[in-house]
Amino acid sequence: MGDLLRQLLAAQQGLILRRQALELGLTDEAIAWRIHRGLWRRVVRGLYATFPGPPSDRQRLVAANLLAGEGAQITGVAALRWHGLRYLPDDQRVHVLTPLSPRRLTRSIVVLIRTTRPDPHAIHRPQFDVCSVARAGADAARSGYSERDVHAFLCEMVQRRRTTVDRLDAEWRAGPVGGSKLLGTVLSALRDGVLSAPEAELRMLTGASLVLPEICWNPVLVGADGRTLPIPDGWIQDVGMALESDSDEFHTTVEDHRRTRDRHNLLATYGILTLHFSPREIRDRPRHVLATLENAYLQRPHGFTGAHAGAVDSSE
Repeated sequence: MGDLLRQLLAAQQGLILRRQALELGLTDEAIAWRIHRGLWRRVVRGLYATFPGPPSDRQRLVAANLLAGEGAQITGVAALRWHGLRYLPDDQRVHVLTPLSPRRLTRSIVVLIRTTRPDPHAIHRPQFDVCSVARAGADAARSGYSERDVHAFLCEMVQRRRTTVDRLDAEWRAGPVGGSKLLGTVLSALRDGVLSAPEAELRMLTGASLVLPEICWNPVLVGADGRTLPIPDGWIQDVGMALESDSDEFHTTVEDHRRTRDRHNLLATYGILTLHFSPREIRDRPRHVLATLENAYLQRPHGFTGAHAGAVDSSE
């Protein structure tokens, strides 16, 4: 029994179900003795850890798979974290699709979700299966997070080419109705050309303005002389005003700053006013950002003809 127990614990990242322990010949009294001695501890009912401290991300995934049983698939934020996404809600729970659970059930760190539509594109690993980025993102968008959070991780998925708007749209249409309204709203923004989390937040902010007109996102600008100009994040045609959400993540070298300066200077030669805001400003000082935009818009002469918006860029 000792060798079999050690092999099982090694394969399961130090985790074991009560059922598995009993099958290996341990009794409930033997399990209780190990818990009393501090050798084991209960994670949730029926699942024990044989290591000290909180479980790692990988151990949480293994635990979720053990609790969910055969056919389980990790989805939601936990799956997106496994895929390497960064702009995610601070949620340590693991959402798991399972054909076996009779209903949605939360068990401490694990949320079991009954499904009749498993992900055919799930990635198979020895200790668990993980949903594709598109399925995990759609499921996460239906899980009750804020609109800002959903904008952030869906935009990152598309911007980093981890999935496409079409794949997300397919998941939106095929999935449950509950929670899908927000997913549809964010997909609408992505179709309009909003391709980053800061842009999404800027779009939400300006959309609430009673002063600003409709803003065109990621348009191809053409100067009055026919020259193709740099693509701004946002564009207000009637006053020739460009909006940029500048992240330090993409401006870390002298060359990055030079390119940004050259873009700004070129737009200025066509009479375009470019306003720059960092993601931190947009998130932490939204009223200041909106007031700056509205004041600049009201002070600019209307009827701008120095450039016009062409097609929305789809190459990003």
